Amino acid sequence: MDLRSIGALVAQRRRAKALTLRALAAQAGVGRSTLAALEAGTLAELGLAKVARICSAVDLVLEARPLALEAPLMAHRHLTEAAGRDLTKAAIDDVIARGDIRAWRGLVRAIRADETGRIARRVREVATALAGHDARAGAFAALLPTLQRGRAVLRRSHG
Repeated sequence: MDLRSIGALVAQRRRAKALTLRALAAQAGVGRSTLAALEAGTLAELGLAKVARICSAVDLVLEARPLALEAPLMAHRHLTEAAGRDLTKAAIDDVIARGDIRAWRGLVRAIRADETGRIARRVREVATALAGHDARAGAFAALLPTLQRGRAVLRRSHG
């Protein structure tokens, strides 16, 4: 995520909370023009403390973490390569619904490697949501508990 993306989210949340630029700027302890530039995506740089205060004021959370993957598990129809490495819900959706067995295995490796459990939660949410209307996602959702326990089900069932 970059400063431009953060600015767009801040603008969206500010409007949803019916806050003016002036009110949010005062609440976050930044200048109105700084906030306006952030929302417009024209700031080249803004200190982390200011970004954190602005985000906090509109109930956004900043999160620093390493990328989950060195490379995307597969090409994504609507994501950049960088976003594909991040294992967003959209990337997970693509891997489950359109991916081959290699992509599924890569997703399982990412789940097992993530000590926080965040990837497993995201995968479970996406698989459950897709399972109702996608047979492949239903199969993946059914296998997921076994896969998370570390059994080599994909290897046995698909060679």
